[in-house]
Amino acid sequence: MALSSADGNALVPIFEDGQMLSTGLNILLGERSSGKTYTLEKIRERIENPKYIAQFSLVQQNDASEKDFNNEIQNNRSIFVDGYLGGFKAIMDEVINIDLHANDVKFDAYLESLLKSATEADRQDAYSKTALFSESEFAIAEPKSLEGLIDALVIVIENLEYRDVIEKHVQLASLKNLACELILMFRARSRDIKKKKLANGIIKDVKAQLRMRTSATQVAEIDFLSYSLDRAKVRKFEALATVMKNEATIRNESIQGFRVEAKRTAYAGAGEIKSASGTSLAFKEAHKCYDQPYSYLQELLNIEGLSRSDIYKLFVKISHRILNRDGFEVSGGERSEFRLLQHIRDAQNYDILLIDEPESSFDNLFLRSDVNQILKDISLIMPVVVVTHNNTVGASIGADYILYAKKEMENGKPHYRLYSGRPSDKTLTAIDGRTIETHTVVMNSLEAGVDAYEGRKTRYENIKN
Repeated sequence: MALSSADGNALVPIFEDGQMLSTGLNILLGERSSGKTYTLEKIRERIENPKYIAQFSLVQQNDASEKDFNNEIQNNRSIFVDGYLGGFKAIMDEVINIDLHANDVKFDAYLESLLKSATEADRQDAYSKTALFSESEFAIAEPKSLEGLIDALVIVIENLEYRDVIEKHVQLASLKNLACELILMFRARSRDIKKKKLANGIIKDVKAQLRMRTSATQVAEIDFLSYSLDRAKVRKFEALATVMKNEATIRNESIQGFRVEAKRTAYAGAGEIKSASGTSLAFKEAHKCYDQPYSYLQELLNIEGLSRSDIYKLFVKISHRILNRDGFEVSGGERSEFRLLQHIRDAQNYDILLIDEPESSFDNLFLRSDVNQILKDISLIMPVVVVTHNNTVGASIGADYILYAKKEMENGKPHYRLYSGRPSDKTLTAIDGRTIETHTVVMNSLEAGVDAYEGRKTRYENIKN
């Protein structure tokens, strides 16, 4: 491995023969059919986790491509959607198992049995007069808030990053004593709950036996606290679900001059809900209740084959659209530009970025102002290899290393040889020691030769003057 004191980029062997590659930005030059794509494929095969952007792969050509583009945008931002709807999902999870109709049936049964029991008061026998015959079970509340408080204290006590700030305001010993006391309280509560559950089991068994031995009406059980809480939870859920359907822009993300806008709206019909579900199920009946969130939830739960874990996504539609620098939705060419920038940014999740002739699909101004800069930024953290014939990419980008693929005839057979070196080197060198002049390679590959370069230069000067 070699390290340049000027550029600070390491050179690492990438092929079996020891051919080197910079850990920074590499450009791969060569004539047509000289082995550039072959070289790129070899690098791709040898790196475990490569990001490869093939030539023409990101070009948007028709309506089908536009649909694929929109699907890609939605899929790439699914993590944002899940995060945004996370709070709503948590509330829905509290409501999803609440059956208000069943609760009302229990309430009606309680009232009916209470009234009937009152009319039979003078006909009670020895079994119905026992205390346990009409005894209610213990209400049991799990100590979740106490458990959460203990967990929070443990986080504060064990935190090392902000230990100095914490100890400025509270003594660590006091926090530990508080945590110990709360843990003892939690254990006591847990023991009490176990006792109540055991007692409830005994009460239930005894009441069942007494019921079998008497004709008196037993007052039905109902937990008024749970009954009231369930109704309150449903009201909160319906209020939030209704607000969520109000149209609003919920995020603006800038990417190299483009703006990704996320909007929240209500679903326009059963077709949109079906599309969002990713299934072939029918949602016509469910959509009839769309404006009554709890009833809509119950209808969704009744659809066989619909995953309960994804139901929360069917309450509000979150869509993304890409806007250009002028604030208008992107055209076909702009979609391609955005996709290239997006794929280059995504390369940060890989071990190397390989791009095959980006100039085949994009104009020079876009390449120079947008692509070159983002490639330089990424090359600071991972190797980048760009195959190019274009001087905007090849010359203006400021590469750290040059690879030159050349097809040479040896003993009547074609042989692909790879030369390499830094841009400041006078010559590029192959593994077998052969050399080639860097200036000639660059001129022929990027400028169509010295004569063409000088001719264009003269014409540009004439136009300018």
